[in-house]
Amino acid sequence: MKSKKRGLLIACAVIVALAVTLAIASPFIKDGIGMLIARRYIGQDLKNVDNIVLAADCAEVDGNRNSVAGVKEAVRLGADAVVVDLCFRADGTPVMTDRYEDNEAAQTVEELFREMNGEKYKDVKIYLNIVQLSTLTELNHIAVKYNMVGRTYLIGIDESHYSLVTSDSTIVPFLLKYKITQKDTQAIADGKFSAPECIAKYGAGGLEIDADDVSAEVVTALNDFGIPFIVSGIESTSDFCKVLLNGAGTVYVNDIESCAKVLDNWISAMQQRYSLSVEQSIKNEE
Repeated sequence: MKSKKRGLLIACAVIVALAVTLAIASPFIKDGIGMLIARRYIGQDLKNVDNIVLAADCAEVDGNRNSVAGVKEAVRLGADAVVVDLCFRADGTPVMTDRYEDNEAAQTVEELFREMNGEKYKDVKIYLNIVQLSTLTELNHIAVKYNMVGRTYLIGIDESHYSLVTSDSTIVPFLLKYKITQKDTQAIADGKFSAPECIAKYGAGGLEIDADDVSAEVVTALNDFGIPFIVSGIESTSDFCKVLLNGAGTVYVNDIESCAKVLDNWISAMQQRYSLSVEQSIKNEE
Protein backbone atom coordinates (compact mmCIF):
# COMPACT_ATOMS: atom_id res chain seq x y z
CA MET A 1 0.00 0.00 0.00
CA LYS A 2 2.81 2.38 0.91
CA SER A 3 4.54 1.81 -2.44
CA LYS A 4 1.27 2.43 -4.30
CA LYS A 5 0.71 5.62 -2.34
CA ARG A 6 4.25 6.74 -2.99
CA GLY A 7 3.82 6.01 -6.71
CA LEU A 8 0.60 7.99 -6.77
CA LEU A 9 2.25 10.95 -5.07
CA ILE A 10 5.13 10.87 -7.55
CA ALA A 11 2.69 10.73 -10.47
CA CYS A 12 0.74 13.68 -9.07
CA ALA A 13 3.96 15.63 -8.56
CA VAL A 14 5.02 14.94 -12.16
CA ILE A 15 1.62 16.05 -13.51
CA VAL A 16 1.74 19.27 -11.46
CA ALA A 17 5.31 19.96 -12.62
CA LEU A 18 4.31 19.42 -16.26
CA ALA A 19 1.27 21.68 -15.87
CA VAL A 20 3.39 24.45 -14.34
CA THR A 21 6.02 24.07 -17.07
CA LEU A 22 3.39 24.25 -19.81
CA ALA A 23 1.78 27.30 -18.21
CA ILE A 24 5.14 29.08 -18.13
CA ALA A 25 6.18 27.96 -21.59
CA SER A 26 2.84 28.36 -23.41
CA PRO A 27 3.41 31.99 -24.49
CA PHE A 28 6.79 31.02 -25.95
CA ILE A 29 5.31 27.93 -27.61
CA LYS A 30 2.50 30.04 -29.12
CA ASP A 31 4.98 32.62 -30.43
CA GLY A 32 7.17 29.87 -31.83
CA ILE A 33 4.30 28.20 -33.66
CA GLY A 34 3.15 31.57 -34.96
CA MET A 35 6.58 32.33 -36.39
CA LEU A 36 6.84 28.86 -37.96
CA ILE A 37 3.53 29.44 -39.72
CA ALA A 38 4.60 32.95 -40.76
CA ARG A 39 7.92 31.85 -42.29
CA ARG A 40 6.29 30.50 -45.42
CA TYR A 41 4.73 33.91 -45.99
CA ILE A 42 7.58 36.17 -44.84
CA GLY A 43 9.62 35.25 -47.90
CA GLN A 44 7.18 37.30 -49.98
CA ASP A 45 7.03 41.09 -50.03
CA LEU A 46 4.05 43.07 -48.77
CA LYS A 47 2.77 45.64 -51.25
CA ASN A 48 0.94 47.73 -48.67
CA VAL A 49 3.51 47.70 -45.88
CA ASP A 50 3.46 51.45 -45.19
CA ASN A 51 -0.32 51.55 -44.70
CA ILE A 52 -0.96 48.57 -42.44
CA VAL A 53 -3.04 49.33 -39.36
CA LEU A 54 -3.26 46.67 -36.66
CA ALA A 55 -6.56 46.89 -34.78
CA ALA A 56 -7.13 44.85 -31.64
CA ASP A 57 -9.55 44.48 -28.77
CA CYS A 58 -9.02 46.55 -25.67
CA ALA A 59 -6.66 44.62 -23.37
CA GLU A 60 -8.08 43.24 -20.14
CA VAL A 61 -6.74 45.17 -17.15
CA ASP A 62 -7.78 44.30 -13.58
CA GLY A 63 -10.58 42.14 -14.93
CA ASN A 64 -12.02 44.92 -17.09
CA ARG A 65 -12.14 44.39 -20.85
CA ASN A 66 -13.16 47.98 -21.63
CA SER A 67 -11.16 50.79 -20.04
CA VAL A 68 -8.78 53.62 -20.76
CA ALA A 69 -5.98 51.56 -19.19
CA GLY A 70 -6.90 48.64 -21.45
CA VAL A 71 -6.70 50.82 -24.56
CA LYS A 72 -3.26 52.05 -23.51
CA GLU A 73 -2.12 48.47 -22.86
CA ALA A 74 -3.33 47.34 -26.30
CA VAL A 75 -1.32 50.18 -27.85
CA ARG A 76 1.73 49.14 -25.83
CA LEU A 77 1.37 45.61 -27.21
CA GLY A 78 1.45 46.92 -30.77
CA ALA A 79 -2.06 48.07 -31.71
CA ASP A 80 -2.45 51.09 -34.01
CA ALA A 81 -6.21 51.02 -33.42
CA VAL A 82 -8.22 49.69 -30.49
CA VAL A 83 -11.74 48.26 -30.42
CA VAL A 84 -13.89 49.00 -27.36
CA ASP A 85 -17.50 48.06 -26.70
CA LEU A 86 -20.07 50.86 -26.72
CA CYS A 87 -23.20 51.23 -24.59
CA PHE A 88 -25.15 54.26 -23.36
CA ARG A 89 -26.44 55.48 -20.04
CA ALA A 90 -30.05 56.57 -19.70
CA ASP A 91 -29.08 60.21 -20.30
CA GLY A 92 -27.30 59.34 -23.57
CA THR A 93 -23.75 59.34 -22.19
CA PRO A 94 -21.65 56.88 -24.24
CA VAL A 95 -19.69 54.44 -22.06
CA MET A 96 -17.24 51.59 -22.56
CA THR A 97 -18.80 48.26 -21.64
CA ASP A 98 -20.26 45.15 -23.25
CA ARG A 99 -23.02 44.92 -20.63
CA TYR A 100 -25.64 47.65 -20.48
CA GLU A 101 -26.29 46.59 -16.87
CA ASP A 102 -22.85 48.05 -16.06
CA ASN A 103 -23.47 51.41 -17.73
CA GLU A 104 -23.35 53.50 -14.56
CA ALA A 105 -20.03 52.08 -13.36
CA ALA A 106 -18.33 51.99 -16.77
CA GLN A 107 -15.80 54.57 -17.86
CA THR A 108 -17.12 57.10 -20.34
CA VAL A 109 -16.05 57.50 -23.93
CA GLU A 110 -15.28 61.11 -23.08
CA GLU A 111 -12.61 59.93 -20.62
CA LEU A 112 -11.12 57.82 -23.40
CA PHE A 113 -11.18 60.63 -25.97
CA ARG A 114 -9.55 62.99 -23.48
CA GLU A 115 -6.64 60.56 -23.03
CA MET A 116 -6.36 59.86 -26.76
CA ASN A 117 -5.93 63.58 -27.33
CA GLY A 118 -2.50 63.44 -25.67
CA GLU A 119 0.60 63.57 -27.84
CA LYS A 120 1.50 59.92 -27.17
CA TYR A 121 -1.81 58.63 -28.55
CA LYS A 122 -2.60 61.24 -31.20
CA ASP A 123 -2.33 58.71 -34.04
CA VAL A 124 -4.31 55.91 -32.38
CA LYS A 125 -7.65 55.08 -33.99
CA ILE A 126 -10.67 54.01 -31.94
CA TYR A 127 -13.32 51.59 -33.17
CA LEU A 128 -16.50 51.66 -31.08
CA ASN A 129 -18.25 48.30 -31.32
CA ILE A 130 -21.96 48.95 -30.83
CA VAL A 131 -23.45 46.65 -28.19
CA GLN A 132 -26.39 48.83 -27.21
CA LEU A 133 -27.62 51.73 -29.33
CA SER A 134 -29.11 55.03 -28.23
CA THR A 135 -29.12 58.56 -29.54
CA LEU A 136 -25.69 59.50 -30.85
CA THR A 137 -25.98 63.20 -30.05
CA GLU A 138 -23.58 63.14 -27.10
CA LEU A 139 -21.08 60.94 -28.94
CA ASN A 140 -21.08 63.42 -31.82
CA HIS A 141 -20.53 66.26 -29.38
CA ILE A 142 -17.52 64.78 -27.61
CA ALA A 143 -16.01 63.51 -30.88
CA VAL A 144 -15.94 67.12 -32.08
CA LYS A 145 -14.82 68.45 -28.70
CA TYR A 146 -11.75 66.21 -28.63
CA ASN A 147 -11.09 66.28 -32.39
CA MET A 148 -11.74 62.53 -32.71
CA VAL A 149 -14.09 62.53 -35.70
CA GLY A 150 -11.31 61.67 -38.12
CA ARG A 151 -10.02 58.69 -36.16
CA THR A 152 -13.10 57.19 -34.52
CA TYR A 153 -15.38 54.66 -36.22
CA LEU A 154 -18.56 52.82 -35.31
CA ILE A 155 -18.56 49.09 -36.11
CA GLY A 156 -20.58 45.98 -35.30
CA ILE A 157 -23.51 46.94 -37.53
CA ASP A 158 -24.86 43.88 -39.34
CA GLU A 159 -27.37 43.92 -42.19
CA SER A 160 -30.39 43.55 -39.91
CA HIS A 161 -29.39 46.80 -38.15
CA TYR A 162 -28.25 48.92 -41.11
CA SER A 163 -31.13 51.35 -40.81
CA LEU A 164 -30.45 52.09 -37.12
CA VAL A 165 -27.27 54.06 -37.86
CA THR A 166 -27.21 56.51 -40.75
CA SER A 167 -25.28 59.62 -41.70
CA ASP A 168 -28.31 61.60 -40.49
CA SER A 169 -27.75 60.36 -36.92
CA THR A 170 -23.97 60.57 -36.63
CA ILE A 171 -20.98 62.55 -37.83
CA VAL A 172 -18.73 59.77 -36.59
CA PRO A 173 -17.99 57.52 -39.60
CA PHE A 174 -19.48 54.03 -39.40
CA LEU A 175 -18.60 50.79 -41.15
CA LEU A 176 -21.28 48.30 -42.17
CA LYS A 177 -20.69 44.56 -41.93
CA TYR A 178 -20.79 43.32 -45.49
CA LYS A 179 -20.65 39.86 -47.03
CA ILE A 180 -18.79 39.68 -50.33
CA THR A 181 -21.20 37.70 -52.50
CA GLN A 182 -20.64 35.51 -55.52
CA LYS A 183 -22.32 38.25 -57.51
CA ASP A 184 -19.65 40.69 -56.28
CA THR A 185 -16.77 38.38 -57.17
CA GLN A 186 -18.22 37.77 -60.63
CA ALA A 187 -18.69 41.51 -61.17
CA ILE A 188 -15.05 42.06 -60.15
CA ALA A 189 -13.91 39.38 -62.59
CA ASP A 190 -16.00 40.98 -65.36
CA GLY A 191 -14.76 44.48 -64.54
CA LYS A 192 -18.27 45.57 -63.60
CA PHE A 193 -17.98 45.90 -59.83
CA SER A 194 -19.56 48.94 -58.21
CA ALA A 195 -19.75 50.16 -54.63
CA PRO A 196 -22.32 48.22 -52.55
CA GLU A 197 -25.65 50.06 -52.47
CA CYS A 198 -25.75 50.08 -48.66
CA ILE A 199 -22.89 52.59 -48.52
CA ALA A 200 -24.75 55.34 -50.34
CA LYS A 201 -28.15 54.37 -48.93
CA TYR A 202 -27.09 54.80 -45.30
CA GLY A 203 -24.17 57.18 -45.76
CA ALA A 204 -21.65 54.67 -44.42
CA GLY A 205 -17.98 55.52 -44.18
CA GLY A 206 -16.95 52.07 -45.35
CA LEU A 207 -17.27 48.35 -44.75
CA GLU A 208 -16.33 45.65 -42.27
CA ILE A 209 -15.58 42.43 -44.15
CA ASP A 210 -14.61 38.95 -43.01
CA ALA A 211 -11.14 37.52 -43.57
CA ASP A 212 -12.64 34.60 -45.50
CA ASP A 213 -13.94 37.04 -48.12
CA VAL A 214 -10.62 38.79 -48.68
CA SER A 215 -8.74 38.23 -51.92
CA ALA A 216 -6.31 40.38 -53.85
CA GLU A 217 -9.05 41.07 -56.39
CA VAL A 218 -11.56 42.14 -53.73
CA VAL A 219 -9.02 44.43 -52.06
CA THR A 220 -8.11 46.02 -55.39
CA ALA A 221 -11.77 46.58 -56.27
CA LEU A 222 -12.54 48.22 -52.92
CA ASN A 223 -9.43 50.40 -53.13
CA ASP A 224 -10.22 51.42 -56.72
CA PHE A 225 -13.61 52.68 -55.54
CA GLY A 226 -12.05 54.42 -52.53
CA ILE A 227 -14.04 52.31 -50.07
CA PRO A 228 -12.37 52.18 -46.62
CA PHE A 229 -12.68 48.78 -44.95
CA ILE A 230 -11.53 46.81 -41.95
CA VAL A 231 -10.97 43.06 -42.08
CA SER A 232 -12.29 41.13 -39.09
CA GLY A 233 -12.54 37.41 -38.34
CA ILE A 234 -8.76 36.94 -38.23
CA GLU A 235 -8.37 34.01 -35.86
CA SER A 236 -4.87 32.73 -36.64
CA THR A 237 -1.40 33.75 -37.77
CA SER A 238 -2.13 32.13 -41.11
CA ASP A 239 -5.29 34.26 -41.56
CA PHE A 240 -3.28 37.35 -40.66
CA CYS A 241 -0.52 36.63 -43.17
CA LYS A 242 -2.98 35.83 -45.97
CA VAL A 243 -4.97 39.05 -45.68
CA LEU A 244 -1.78 41.12 -45.56
CA LEU A 245 -0.45 39.42 -48.70
CA ASN A 246 -3.78 40.16 -50.38
CA GLY A 247 -3.16 43.84 -49.73
CA ALA A 248 -5.52 44.56 -46.83
CA GLY A 249 -4.57 47.64 -44.86
CA THR A 250 -6.62 47.74 -41.66
CA VAL A 251 -6.86 44.34 -39.99
CA TYR A 252 -8.66 43.46 -36.75
CA VAL A 253 -6.54 40.73 -35.17
CA ASN A 254 -7.26 38.28 -32.40
CA ASP A 255 -3.76 38.26 -30.84
CA ILE A 256 -2.16 41.68 -31.15
CA GLU A 257 1.11 40.76 -29.47
CA SER A 258 1.84 37.80 -31.76
CA CYS A 259 0.66 39.58 -34.90
CA ALA A 260 2.75 42.67 -34.12
CA LYS A 261 5.83 40.45 -33.74
CA VAL A 262 5.11 38.69 -37.02
CA LEU A 263 4.71 42.02 -38.82
CA ASP A 264 7.93 43.41 -37.30
CA ASN A 265 9.84 40.31 -38.39
CA TRP A 266 8.26 40.46 -41.83
CA ILE A 267 9.25 44.08 -42.35
CA SER A 268 12.77 43.31 -41.10
CA ALA A 269 13.08 40.42 -43.59
CA MET A 270 11.91 42.69 -46.42
CA GLN A 271 14.46 45.34 -45.45
CA GLN A 272 17.23 42.72 -45.43
CA ARG A 273 16.22 41.49 -48.88
CA TYR A 274 16.22 45.06 -50.15
CA SER A 275 19.67 45.76 -48.68
CA LEU A 276 21.09 42.60 -50.24
CA SER A 277 19.55 43.56 -53.57
CA VAL A 278 21.14 47.01 -53.43
CA GLU A 279 24.50 45.55 -52.46
CA GLN A 280 24.32 43.08 -55.35
CA SER A 281 23.42 45.86 -57.78
CA ILE A 282 26.41 47.91 -56.65
CA LYS A 283 28.73 44.90 -57.08
CA ASN A 284 27.37 44.27 -60.57
CA GLU A 285 28.11 47.85 -61.56
CA GLU A 286 31.71 47.75 -60.32
